Amino acid sequence: MPIPSTRQEDMGVFMGKMPEVDDNHQIAEMAFKVNVLTKAASCTILASESGSFITDYGAGAPVVYTLPAAEDGLNYLFYAATATHTLTVAAATAIMVTDANVAATSVGLETASDIIGGAIQVVSDGSKWFAFAYIDEGQILIVA
Repeated sequence: MPIPSTRQEDMGVFMGKMPEVDDNHQIAEMAFKVNVLTKAASCTILASESGSFITDYGAGAPVVYTLPAAEDGLNYLFYAATATHTLTVAAATAIMVTDANVAATSVGLETASDIIGGAIQVVSDGSKWFAFAYIDEGQILIVA
């Protein structure tokens, strides 16, 4: 939820930078820090973790990240950092729209030889999840 403009001028220093407020009393510039999480085992992602960059670094087996209930504005970026294990993002209660499929339940990165560096970003509009895959020609996207 945005901070009301009447309170924006009371904000403190963040990451060594003071927010700049323009003539309309709105924040013109502010330092930004991404929340980085390492989740090396299958788990349910929390709504409170929205906006996070989530990596499977150190996973010893395939990882399935189950999304929370769809809620407008929730978003996550999942990054494959383990070479030989499948990374899957699954919607528990809503459909996913991705790669020519408007009723998917999961999307994943799969290939034993070229998975590192692939990523899946998901964004919810409150009723469904939109999934975007960032892959190169050697990576395989699996949609279910």
